[in-house]
Amino acid sequence: MGGVARRAHAHRIAGTGVVELADGSLLSWFRTDQGAQFASVSKDAGKSWSLPAQTELKSPTSPASIKRLPNSADLLGVWNDHSGQFPMVKGKRTPLVAGISTDGGRTWPQRKPLEGDPDGVYCYTAIHFTDDAVLLAYCAGDPKVGGLNRLRIRRIGLDWLRK
Repeated sequence: MGGVARRAHAHRIAGTGVVELADGSLLSWFRTDQGAQFASVSKDAGKSWSLPAQTELKSPTSPASIKRLPNSADLLGVWNDHSGQFPMVKGKRTPLVAGISTDGGRTWPQRKPLEGDPDGVYCYTAIHFTDDAVLLAYCAGDPKVGGLNRLRIRRIGLDWLRK
């Protein structure tokens, strides 16, 4: 991302990720201190990037994970959704939500809560697809064990995510 990411809006950004979209362009996203994930797009294999812009993924300073669904242009995203659609605690890494985007990450209309304990801490999700499901591995802590001291692995049917 060169100098673009380091000085975007003079705010802190971190936790970047990149996914190739169906049209061959690259979508990079990153957490910020602005209450939302920001994104940048490259149409030349990562040589240059658009200026980072806020996405509709409202979240605390917490990383999102995004991966393209197999044999599809659709994206699966997992993040701490602070849009107000699900109960949340301001500034906390809860709830953890999975969403589907059918338009290259611009909108995420299909969302499902994965974790919602208001005392929970959920983050750093790894995504792995199987034939008919997705495996999610993420930190799932709480005040008793610590925020990053427990790993949770879940298998979720792709059909459930799309309903």
